[in-house]
Amino acid sequence: MSLNVKFLVICVIFNFISTIKLHSQSIKVSTFGFQDPTTALHRALLSKKDTIIIDYQTKPWLIGPMIFKNIKNKVIILEKGVELKAKNGAFKNSNDALLMFLYCQNIKILGNGGQISMNKEEYREGEWRHGISLRASENIVVKDLTVRDTGGDGIYIAGAKDKLYSENIIINNIKSLNNKRQGITIISAKGVLIENSLFAETKGIQPAAGIDIEPNNKHNIVSDIRIINCVIRDNFGPGIVIGLRKLEKESAKISILVENCIISSNHSLDNPKAGAEIIFGANKESPVTGIVIFRECLIKNSNWGVVYSRKRSDAYTVLFDNCMVRSLSANGKSPAIYLEVPDYYKEFGALGGYHFNNFYIENMQSVPFVIIRGSKLGTLKKIENITGNVTILGIQNNLFEYINYNSAANVNINLNAIYKVDLEQ
Repeated sequence: MSLNVKFLVICVIFNFISTIKLHSQSIKVSTFGFQDPTTALHRALLSKKDTIIIDYQTKPWLIGPMIFKNIKNKVIILEKGVELKAKNGAFKNSNDALLMFLYCQNIKILGNGGQISMNKEEYREGEWRHGISLRASENIVVKDLTVRDTGGDGIYIAGAKDKLYSENIIINNIKSLNNKRQGITIISAKGVLIENSLFAETKGIQPAAGIDIEPNNKHNIVSDIRIINCVIRDNFGPGIVIGLRKLEKESAKISILVENCIISSNHSLDNPKAGAEIIFGANKESPVTGIVIFRECLIKNSNWGVVYSRKRSDAYTVLFDNCMVRSLSANGKSPAIYLEVPDYYKEFGALGGYHFNNFYIENMQSVPFVIIRGSKLGTLKKIENITGNVTILGIQNNLFEYINYNSAANVNINLNAIYKVDLEQ
């Protein structure tokens, strides 16, 4: 036998063995039956197989609440057309999630365009019946999936008792639709990448945002959070909430990047809360430091303005870098930026900490760019550190308007505005 023939035979044998090995490492959930999908899926995830295939059936997999604890090194594949759906009446407790991963590592959920859904109208009480809950887990990938109609958040990322954060999380090509509380919530995490995803039509309980980053206590972590190439639209509440009131000065510095995203048509006129596309919050007594960057984002078609905040200037800095705003303030009243005194009855420092680098806004309403609202009791002593350059296209209005505040107290307010009548100038 020639060397070439021997080599060919060896290759064929090797490929045959590899195919058998690959096949032996995967299993279809239907192997464990379809009559009780909850048990079948649980048994599949607890098996020694590293690849779990949720195979297509002619009807949805109806499952109850599922908790996977300390699961490692699994790939969960939904075949094309698969739907995992919450079983009616099975989610009795207000914190029952459809899929919860607790202290798990190295998990991939590959949706292939499939869907995870719940029965939002059934859940009258509570706000924590999430679609996918990642608790104290690491190296998790969720991609190519629709998550909708949950009784809480489409996706929830947090820590747990023995580990206070999740880490190295990738959320890619997700559609999070019509959820009760948020499209996605980050409570405590580091190293999160959310990309190429849609967060829309959240409605049911406040804040009803597309994306909410909102720690529960000062020990939580918000580090290296990146939101890239996403669309956040048509939510009952704000598009994005950066709600860092529970973090304090001694908390770990925060870092958030929102890049190349479209934020549009959020915060319904029927919502009584303060309206804006983006909300920034911070502890008024001892705020956390760090940086939040919005880079090359488009904010458009808003009933309100771009920003509402009561954040102190010594809290984290907010940078808008090469962002565009179109068609804001359909209500005819809201400025692009609305900054309100941290407390009406007690002094808690200055407002501010914003930088605008090449910020473009098309303004067809008679509203100022920034409104500063102080207190009749004089609890806002100054604003400081609002800088950068803004190009305003359309109606020329005052750059700043002050309510119950004396602008003579301003410190480092260096915002340069260029006014243009139209885009051709």
